[in-house]
This record gives sequence, structure tokens and C-alpha cells, in this order.
Amino acid sequence: MIDFNEYKPRLHKAIKESTGYEVIIRGDITLTLSPIGVSVSDIEVNNPTYHPETPFAKLGSFDVALDVPALLKKEIKVTQLSLDGLALNIEKIKDGKFNYDLLPVPTQKVADKKTKENNATVEKESDVSAFMNAKKIIFSNSTISYADVNATNKIVFEHVHLDINDISYDVSKHSIQGLYFNADTHIDKIQYGSAYAVQDISMSFELKNGIAVSNALKYTLFDTQIQGNGKFDFCGKQPKISLKSKIVGLKLASLSKELWGKDLLDGNANGDFKLSFFVGDGITFKSTLNGFVQLSGEEITLKGYDIDKIALVLDPFQKEKLNLNTLISGTIEAFKGGNSVIKELNTKVDLGYSEIKLSDVALSTASNRIAIKGAVNIVDEKLMDVKAALLDTKGCAVVEQKFSGTYAKPSVKLDATAVATLKDVVLSFTTKSKITHTQPKQNDENCTVFYDGVIKQPELVLPATSVPPVSE
Repeated sequence: MIDFNEYKPRLHKAIKESTGYEVIIRGDITLTLSPIGVSVSDIEVNNPTYHPETPFAKLGSFDVALDVPALLKKEIKVTQLSLDGLALNIEKIKDGKFNYDLLPVPTQKVADKKTKENNATVEKESDVSAFMNAKKIIFSNSTISYADVNATNKIVFEHVHLDINDISYDVSKHSIQGLYFNADTHIDKIQYGSAYAVQDISMSFELKNGIAVSNALKYTLFDTQIQGNGKFDFCGKQPKISLKSKIVGLKLASLSKELWGKDLLDGNANGDFKLSFFVGDGITFKSTLNGFVQLSGEEITLKGYDIDKIALVLDPFQKEKLNLNTLISGTIEAFKGGNSVIKELNTKVDLGYSEIKLSDVALSTASNRIAIKGAVNIVDEKLMDVKAALLDTKGCAVVEQKFSGTYAKPSVKLDATAVATLKDVVLSFTTKSKITHTQPKQNDENCTVFYDGVIKQPELVLPATSVPPVSE
């Protein structure tokens, strides 16, 4: 018989005085009977000190279940909270501030400020006691986005569902460290910019002393289901996430399409990774990323490039098999077209101090073995002493190539050996005399080993017809 909507203006004012935020209830406030409580719909939350015309949070409905025996004694004790359709937009604006931070109001009087602080303290204590009996909190159909005004990409968490149970709070501890609960969560998608989408994330975890631990983390990345565990540390100024997972049957076709936007690879890979990073903007993520990623696979197809054909153009010991047309067009056409079957592939990279170190990156085809080493600065996006080499049986470089610049626009740097090799090949087509070729230093017994990782040199099996006849 009570029209709760009559109390909207008083509620708006009370919330503004106690929290500083402007909360507007555009929907109805109604009484619910199962369970006994109150339901509020269509809510907006604004920061009056930063773009007050645009709410940073919207809520489809907010349901509060109350303890009936306590209510009969004129006491308010919340037993369950349900929030549906939360749309939370978090923005990092400047000076480390966020769009939900309340900026100081210069015209505010000191006496009024102290009064409000005292009122807020009393109300905070009463709010804590009112929610102490809450044993369940449900977030359903929620969307959370995070963006930095200085960055182009943003992170979006789509259709978040979170069930929090067995809640308790130790008032003697500071903030979140005194909160304990168990939870189950499911997120349809985590999207970063236009790429890097993680889908179908689900996990059960326990929050204790400000740290949430999950031993049953599941998600889909590059159309591949991955399982592992995670640790989420909320004790510091910025949350820290640690992930550890095994990777089985990673679909390389999906990986190449999402990372590079090209249909470049086909096949599967296995491996594992262990990563940790602080939550924040792109610079924070890149500069704090630490751990390793290891992937290996067999019989992988590389589309659009014939590795053995490229090796034939570059290898100085195979130049007699070249022709002038191949040489002239080699830098353009000979490196394109066709496919390669990678017999073995290994990628082991270590991350830390804003760098990705290429610890063991190599591949082998039926005829050749190629390795890459060096590092990439992921903050500045620069290549740091990156070298690729065509290897001999000892792991020494037959041909070595250096790269510099950024990984978006790398530049090739020819060394003296590469220039000499190209010169000898050109001379072999422009003179009738036979060129005496001196084998590079790398093929001596005392050569410097370029690569000694897990990928071995392919064993060449010559056909019977290639064996020269025995002379009389």
C-alpha cells in the first residue's frame, strides 16, 4: 500500500550527501515478496565533478533481500543482493585519475566538509553492519569496459555473470583484505581492441586476505580450449594477475588470422605458459609482463612462402642450381608463392623488463633448418639485435641476416658476408671463368655456433639416381 517512488528525491539527496555521487533512479521502486525485499530498476550513477551529464555506471535492476525476523524488530539486515544489467565504463583520464574519482570542490566549507565526513563515517558503519549478514551476491548480464584516454584500444568484458557465496568480513583488517568468499564466474568474451579476444571464460575461486586463487580456470583462445590456474592479487595499488596453463592442440590458423590478419599458418601446436602482469593501461601491462611462453609443433603448413626455395637463393654453396632469371627476380618473386611444410617448430620466449627474448626459436623443413635469436622491446616496439640464420649441421650460420627498426616495419641490414655472397653469385653469371669460392668462416670446424636448441638438422636422403656411377 506504500508508494516507494515518493521517496526517490530523498534517496537521491541522501546518497549524494553520503557518497558524493549523483544516483538517479529512473525506474520504479517496488516491494518483492519472494524473497522479502525491495527491487529498484533503471539506475544511473554520475560523477558530479567529471562529465556529470554522462553516467559512468548504469544498472538494469538492483534487488535487495532482507532478513524478515530482523525487519520485524525494525532492523535492516541484507541477506542477498542481485544486480542485473550492470554497464560500467571505467576511464583513466590524467594524472593517474579515473572518471569515477571525485575531484575536490573548491567552494566547499571546512565545517560542512567535517560534518559530511562524520555523517559518512556513521553511515558507513551502519551500512557495514547492515550487509554483514549478506551471504550471496549475484551479478548477471554485466558489461565492464576499461579505456585510457591516451590509448586507442580498450578492454571490454562482455556478459559477465558472477555468483558470490559464503561471504564474511573481518572488520579488524584493512579494506578488501578482510573480505572472504567463494565465487563462480563466467564471462562470454574479453575483447582488447579489434583483436585479441578471449572467449568463454569460466572459473571457481576463493578470495582470502585480498588474494583470489582459482585452480579451475578455463577459457577459449584462438578457437582452442585452454585449462589452467590463476591468481589475482588485490592487495597492492594495482591488481596483479598470474596465469599458468597447458596448451594442447592450439589452432595455428586462428592464431595467424587474429594476430596478423592473414591466413598464414595451418596445423596445431602444443606447449605451456606462465605469465604475470599488473592490471592497467597498455604501458602498464607491457612493462610489467613477466614469464615465458613455449610452443612446439610438427607438420605445420606455412602458406605463401617456400622456405626451401628461399634457402636455395641465399645459400652460397647451392648457387650452381640458380639461374639468372631466379637471381634477378629472387628478391621479389622467389620469396613469394607456394607453401612450406615445417617438419618441426619450436618457439620458446622469455618475457620481462619490457622485453621478449627469443630464447629458442627455430624450425626445420625437409632440407633446411632456420633459427632466430635476439629480443623485442614491447614497450617501444623495437627489434633488438634480432638475427635470422640458415644453419649447417653444426648449428653455425651459413647465411646470417640482421634486422632492426620496429616489428611493424622491420628493416634489413646486410653485413659484409651477405654482400660478398651476393657479389659472388652475380659474378658467376657475368663471367665465363669459374669463380673460386672460399667457404665462409662459419663452416670451419671452429665456427661459432649460432643455434644449439631443440630443433635438429634434417637428415637428407638422396635418391638412388643421384649417386654417380663408378668409373672403370
